[in-house]
Amino acid sequence: MNSQYWISYSNSLERVLSVGHVFKYSARAVEKAISNSRFFQSIETDSKNLPATLSDQDLIKQVFPDINVKTSNVEEFNETSWAAYSYMYLQGKTKKTFECIFLYIGINKMFQYFPLYHEMDFSQLLEEFNRLYKEKSVLSILSEKYGISLKEIAAKTNIPYPSLVSLSQRKRNIQKLNVKDAVNLASFLHVRIETLCELDIN
Repeated sequence: MNSQYWISYSNSLERVLSVGHVFKYSARAVEKAISNSRFFQSIETDSKNLPATLSDQDLIKQVFPDINVKTSNVEEFNETSWAAYSYMYLQGKTKKTFECIFLYIGINKMFQYFPLYHEMDFSQLLEEFNRLYKEKSVLSILSEKYGISLKEIAAKTNIPYPSLVSLSQRKRNIQKLNVKDAVNLASFLHVRIETLCELDIN
């Protein structure tokens, strides 16, 4: 990605994180809003025809439609600025969805990383993400996040329990799951299919 675009997109993400912080949105709500944003999804999926940058006001209207605020009045925080650049770096390097990245390094965890990582090269943070990514599959993380067992998921989705175990342990490639089951599973777990299947979508 052109460095100019990377900086512009990082600044846009910083505004979103700062507004969410000031208005006391939960980290999960902010992560969901970013993940579902047309603007950030278009950054994920099209590296050759990158979306035009939006004004801060237009971006906030898209991500937080219930907020009416002049973003120039919202303070910038060291943590939110660093986190924004970190997420843009991770997305560019991993080619995963923002939704996927948030599952491994959520906003609260990223803020906790700030004292340790903010003076390091971003490559150190990438190593940390890769370590976490290798430890657990998205399916395993979602099962823990929602407090629902694989047996319960099997009962609700009609996907055989042994298959879910193999998928969660990455003994079977989830990208080879039939489309109907993948869509059903993603819908049940409230994530995009690209996230569930751990796709490199860029």
